[in-house]
Amino acid sequence: MKRIHPSAPRGFTTLTVTLVLVLVLWLSVAAAHRGLLFEHKTSTNQYRATQAFEAAEAGLEWAIAQLNGNTSIDANCQADAASARSFADRYLSDETDTSTLTPRLDPSTRTALQAACVKLANAWSCSCPASGSPDLPAASSGSAVSFAIQFEAGYQPGVVQLVSRGCSGASVCTADVRVPTDARARLQVALARLHGLDSEPAAALTVRGSIHASTAFAVENSDAASGGMTVHSGAEIDAPHLVLASAPGSPGRASAVDHDPALAALSEPGLFASVFRMEKAHWRTQPVVKQLGCKNACDRALADAIGADGAHPLIWLDGGLHLDTPLTLGTAERPVLLVADGPVQLNAAAVIHGVVYSTSADWTDATGAQVQGAVVIEGDLHGPGVTHIRHDASALQRLHRHTGTFARVSGSWRDF
Repeated sequence: MKRIHPSAPRGFTTLTVTLVLVLVLWLSVAAAHRGLLFEHKTSTNQYRATQAFEAAEAGLEWAIAQLNGNTSIDANCQADAASARSFADRYLSDETDTSTLTPRLDPSTRTALQAACVKLANAWSCSCPASGSPDLPAASSGSAVSFAIQFEAGYQPGVVQLVSRGCSGASVCTADVRVPTDARARLQVALARLHGLDSEPAAALTVRGSIHASTAFAVENSDAASGGMTVHSGAEIDAPHLVLASAPGSPGRASAVDHDPALAALSEPGLFASVFRMEKAHWRTQPVVKQLGCKNACDRALADAIGADGAHPLIWLDGGLHLDTPLTLGTAERPVLLVADGPVQLNAAAVIHGVVYSTSADWTDATGAQVQGAVVIEGDLHGPGVTHIRHDASALQRLHRHTGTFARVSGSWRDF
């Protein structure tokens, strides 16, 4: 007789299999969700780290732009003609004799002063205190981005270290690492000047070509260290009434050097490059160079462009240099550098402390203007003139050491 064995209910087996599959599916979803959360956190951290890094980089660029602006600013980093201090004057000490750049210190803490900016919503707010810490509004949410900059001593004269800290989060970035932020980045770069005047002229008057003057130009160089050279010409000097005065004990006529083959071999762009170490187009478009039309008399406009405190000593003059009033441009402590792209016409006894570089052969002066520094003529020198040109080594050194555009030193960028 055949015996029949009872079997388990089919519904129970199906339920068991289904539950197992659901469990496997749930585990798969949980694993995927965990990976998604990890990726989300990683992306958020990367986003905030990138914000901090870009804020620090923006701080470097902002500080360099402020240095090259040479504009008087207030405590909010805004242009203020009533203020006597530019960004560079607030944060850097520029030693006259050594050209050493050092950070200015907070009088109370004796630490380097800081400037800072914070981006709230779509607007930036900045603080440039002359003492104390930056004063910036607090963020109402964690979406703010900020940076703080300060300077440190460089590794050689003429070089300074710029440090920028960028932060993301509600707290404004400072040098204090204890301030809570979502992300923080620190960048550092060395800055040096592209000199406004790269090579100091050895002679009071340098002319690439010939000199033809029927009137009494007076040229003086009593600086024995420079050789006492009064006139340096690449061709002949045909100026019978030229008055020369050299270092004590040196005959005036012996101080004039003519027919210099090395000087004569230079092209016009070559002479400019030998003095400024860059092409004309690059020099005139530097942020620290002001461009001004001076084909007609520009006395007041030129004085205003330089500024009462000599804040803008580098001037490019389109059309030449034309002065009609007896004004003084620059001082012995703050000389100016005028590049006249055209003839020079001095109709008054003006006094210019610094360097005049002219691209034209025409130099007219019937009143006896003075140049205390040096004159460089790109071609020949023709025309009636009674200008008194005196070589001033101190003024030339100041122009070389303390004027120009701040730029990054190649290979100095650091993110640690």
